[in-house]
Amino acid sequence: MKLTRKGKVTIIIAALVLIAGIFVTVKAININNKVYQPINKQDTKHVKEKIKNNKPISIAIFGVDSNKERESENIGERTDSIMLASINPKTKTTKLVSVPRDMAVNIPGYSNHDKVAHAYAYGGSKTAVQTLKNEFNIPIDGYITVDMDGFKKTIDALDGVNVKSNKSFTFNGTKFKAGEKVKLNGQEALDFVRSRKEEGAGDDEGRQERQRIIIEATSKKLKNNLNVNNFNELMNVAQDNITTSFNLNDTRKLITDYKSATEHFEKISIDGVNQIENDGIWYFEADKDAKQQIVKTYKNNLKS
Repeated sequence: MKLTRKGKVTIIIAALVLIAGIFVTVKAININNKVYQPINKQDTKHVKEKIKNNKPISIAIFGVDSNKERESENIGERTDSIMLASINPKTKTTKLVSVPRDMAVNIPGYSNHDKVAHAYAYGGSKTAVQTLKNEFNIPIDGYITVDMDGFKKTIDALDGVNVKSNKSFTFNGTKFKAGEKVKLNGQEALDFVRSRKEEGAGDDEGRQERQRIIIEATSKKLKNNLNVNNFNELMNVAQDNITTSFNLNDTRKLITDYKSATEHFEKISIDGVNQIENDGIWYFEADKDAKQQIVKTYKNNLKS
C-alpha cells in the first residue's frame, strides 16, 4: 500500500464544481438534465440524509472512454481510470484509492473473472459501482463519471484551455514539459489525459492527475467564457460528458461542506502484480493482504 499526500483541489471538487454549473444552467434554460442519473432511488434518501448531516461518505469516480469507434461497434463505455474516495468532513480527511484498470475482479451478472475496467462497459454505472462494492466490501454512496473523450468538443468550443503539465512526456507527437504552462486545443487536451504508459507520463496516477487538471481548467474556462453565442452548444456538450448520482443540492453541499476534507487527502495505490493468465489476457492481481489493509483504512475514514 503506497500513500501519497497532496494538498491541491482534487478531481472530486473540480468535477463537482462543473456539475453544479451545469445543473444551474440547464434549470435556468429549462432543458433536459442528462447529468443526474441516480443508481438506486431507494438509496437516494439515505445518502441525502448523510450529506445533509455532514456524515462521512464514499464516492466512486470513473473516467470513461466512449469514442466513436466503440459507439459504432455498440460497445459500452470503458473506464480509463477508477478511484474510490472516502471523505470525512469531521476529521477533514479523504482516502483516495486508485484502482488499477486491469485489476481482475468478479463482475456480477456478467463474468466471474474480468478486468474491472470492463464493468462499466457491461452494465454502466450501476454494474461498475456494484463490482467495486463487492470486490472491496465497502459502501459506496454515489458516483461521478467523466467522459474525457467528450471534453475534446467542449475545449474546442471554448477555444482551448490553459494548463500546467504535471509530467514531462510525449504522446501522439505532442510534447509536454513538467511545470510548463501551455494552451491546449481539444485534441491536445485528449492526448494530455490519455497518456499513461509513455516514458515519464506517470502511469495511472499521472493520468488521473491530468484528468483533474483538465476538468479544473475546463470548469474555470466555462465559468469565465459563457456568452450568447456559445451558451447552448457548451452546455449541451458539457452535460453529455458528465453524469452523477448526486443532485444539485447534494452537489452544493459537497462543494461547501466537504471541500476542506478533499483538500487534505492520502492517495493510496494498491500493491500487486501484472501477469498474463490462462486465458492469455494481461491482468493486475492485487496483493490480498495489501488490499485488506486498504479496505480497513478506507472504512476507518468513514466512521463518524
